[in-house]
Amino acid sequence: MHKIFEIDSLEGSFHLADGNDFAVLLRETEKHLKFIWNYGGLPMHLLVDEQPIVLEANQLLSCTYLQKITVLQKQGAPELLLLAFNRGFYCIHTHDSEVSCNGFLFFGSNYTPMVELDDAEIGRLRTLVSVLQEEFDTRDQNQEEMLRLLLKRFIIRISRLARKQLIKRKLPEKELELIRQFNVLVEEHFKTYHQVNDYADLMHRAPKTLANIFAQQGDKSPLEIIHGRIALEAKRLLLYTEKSSKEIGWELGFEDPSQFNRFFKKQTKLPPRQFREQFSTYAFK
Repeated sequence: MHKIFEIDSLEGSFHLADGNDFAVLLRETEKHLKFIWNYGGLPMHLLVDEQPIVLEANQLLSCTYLQKITVLQKQGAPELLLLAFNRGFYCIHTHDSEVSCNGFLFFGSNYTPMVELDDAEIGRLRTLVSVLQEEFDTRDQNQEEMLRLLLKRFIIRISRLARKQLIKRKLPEKELELIRQFNVLVEEHFKTYHQVNDYADLMHRAPKTLANIFAQQGDKSPLEIIHGRIALEAKRLLLYTEKSSKEIGWELGFEDPSQFNRFFKKQTKLPPRQFREQFSTYAFK
C-alpha cells in the first residue's frame, strides 16, 4: 500500500504507506515530516544522522526532513507504516496552535522523539489509519480537508503520548510551552545566535528563568541544547556535503576556523576532518 494525495498548486503531498522496500519510501519522502510506526514483528534498525536507532515493535518515531535516515536492516521485514507530509499539505509552523507539536515532536533540537504504544492506543491509531485509507480513495471536493483533519488528529494523539512519556518531570503547561518555544527558536536561529542570552531576549525572559525551567526538567541545559544543535548541523554538513570545515564554520556563525574546530572537537571528541573520514562510510551506505 502506498497512497498519495497531492496539491499541485501548493506542491503539497501527503503519503500513507507500508511495504517491504522502506528505503525507497524514505527516499520518495525525503523532504517531508514523517511518522514511522513499527506495528509488529521484528525491530527496525535505522541510522538517524549518525546515531543508530532501534525501532521496536509498537514504537513510533517522528522525524523531520532535515534528518538523514538510513535503513540498516539486513534481514527480515518489520511491519512498518509511514505517514509523511510536507508543508504544502500541512505546515506545523503556521498551524502551531492547532497541534502544538513544533519544537517537541518535530524540530525539538535535542532528541529524536520515539513513543511507546499500548494496546488501547494501537487500537485507536489503527482505526484512525483505516479511516485515512478510506479517505485517500474518496475523490470529492471535501477530500483534502478530511485528510488534513485526520492528520491533525493523528499528530495530536502522538503529541499527547510524547508529553506523557518523554517529559521526565511533570511541569506546568506554561513552562512546557516555554521549553517548546525555546526549541523552536534554537531551530530557527542556531546559525546566528550561540548564547542563551540571545534566546532569552527573543523570549523576553531572563536567562536564569530558562536555566531554572530546564533544570526542573532534568534534561540538558539551554546552552547544551544550543551547542548540540550547532554540532548536529556541523555533522550533517560534514557527512552529506563536500563543504570544507572552514566553509561549514562560516555557515554556522564562526568567524575564525580555529574557533569552529575547537568547538567541534569539544562536542564530538574528534576534529572535523577525522570525523568526516571516520563516519562518512556509514552516512553514504
